[in-house]
Amino acid sequence: MEFVVRKTTRELRIKQQQNTRLELRNIKNHYYIYKAQNHYNKQTKQSQKTTQLIGKITPDGQYHPKQTKKTTPKTTTTKTYQYANSELLLQLSKDLQQTTTNLPYKDELLALSITRAIHPTPIRLTQTAYNDLYTSTKTNLNLTPKNITNILTTIGENIEETYNLFHNLTPDGGMLFYDLTSILSQSKRLLLAEKGYNPDWEQTGQIKVALAFSTTTHLPVAIDVFYGSLKEVKILKYFKEHYKRSDLGFIMDRGFNSYELLLELKKAGIHYIVPLMKNSQFLPPSVQLSGVFEYGGKKKKRRVIACDKVCCGEYGFLYLFKDPSLGKLADEHLLGLVFKEKLSMEEYYFEVRLAGVFGVLSDLDVEPRVVFEQYKAREEIEQAFDYLKNDLEADRSCLGCDLAVRGFFVVVFLALRLYFKILGRLREKELVGVVSVREVLFVLSKVRMIVESGGCEYLCVLPKKAEQILEVFSDLVKTSWG
Repeated sequence: MEFVVRKTTRELRIKQQQNTRLELRNIKNHYYIYKAQNHYNKQTKQSQKTTQLIGKITPDGQYHPKQTKKTTPKTTTTKTYQYANSELLLQLSKDLQQTTTNLPYKDELLALSITRAIHPTPIRLTQTAYNDLYTSTKTNLNLTPKNITNILTTIGENIEETYNLFHNLTPDGGMLFYDLTSILSQSKRLLLAEKGYNPDWEQTGQIKVALAFSTTTHLPVAIDVFYGSLKEVKILKYFKEHYKRSDLGFIMDRGFNSYELLLELKKAGIHYIVPLMKNSQFLPPSVQLSGVFEYGGKKKKRRVIACDKVCCGEYGFLYLFKDPSLGKLADEHLLGLVFKEKLSMEEYYFEVRLAGVFGVLSDLDVEPRVVFEQYKAREEIEQAFDYLKNDLEADRSCLGCDLAVRGFFVVVFLALRLYFKILGRLREKELVGVVSVREVLFVLSKVRMIVESGGCEYLCVLPKKAEQILEVFSDLVKTSWG
């Protein structure tokens, strides 16, 4: 009886201290005290009781609170970082480090670009991806999702500063490849995302992305985003007005058909090269080509192209080209249509007269070979869009702010430049087709730097494939210290 009284008294004292409802349980002649609470279960829509052990009462009436396990925090003396891939991109970004000095968050902007080039992860994982890179040991940056959104929004607000960046990255003279693509967006808060037709003819919310590419440096030099419903003519006019360069020219894609704009470009002293569609008003009903030239790199891949140059009044010159390989394919296609009775022989002879022939309109007064080579190099920008959408995973936007979207594509643009700098080195070493840019970054991610707590740094053992790739970039990535 005395024990029970002492137990009950002790329980009351504990209840006053805890300021909550307590339960005393007898389990195998041992008394345990539990803290009881009621919670509302949203699924069952009923009140549910939960209990938590807080201590026990010994037979002599003494209260002993529950002891928490003391865990010793794990301490590591060394850390490992991805070294070669991040160091390569850091060295390739020297021009970006100089030209972004007037932009806010320039360090964060560079870090985001390098991280996206290596790991095109969602924004919420960017901090983790960046912390795994050796470059993170040099600058302590806050790349949490909330801060990244603030950074991208601020960059998007600085339109004049970003166009100055594009201006500084563009070499004097030369031509610019110019093209548009569409980025899908499911966000209902984006004003940029408007209904427009994608290549599959599905009316979806999309954003127009304009990209300019230098024919001199073979690097992207500008990017911007626009409302999804805007036509190419309006976008090009806006781009031209903000770009503030008159010593350049534009190489358009085959779908361009606003010839009035060409006269405005010519009046402003801006050159243009525009491939014509098959039904263009500038193409003659038949052609008699007057010259030939050889085109191609390696001897086995060279081919002879027939050409002609005709004055085209105020628009400049019409350049005509006949590629025998294209002509053969076009002839086979037309004959196939005749066989399927989708084309008559009279229609076949009408169409085959221009098989393999295509025209280019330009204000440039040069040899036809120059215009042909400039236009054929357009595959660079097609490759840029492919990398932008696939490798950089920028084909869809999940951001909910227009300014943040604009800032995001500035990051994508800088990552594109780093990509094409690696591609340029591979082209110099004649390794295109042997190893890809993505493979370079992946293999070099295995070259890890070990950093001890005392500050000592050393590289892990290099895989053979990594050693071979590092030989290509030996002037940029340091792998030995003497």
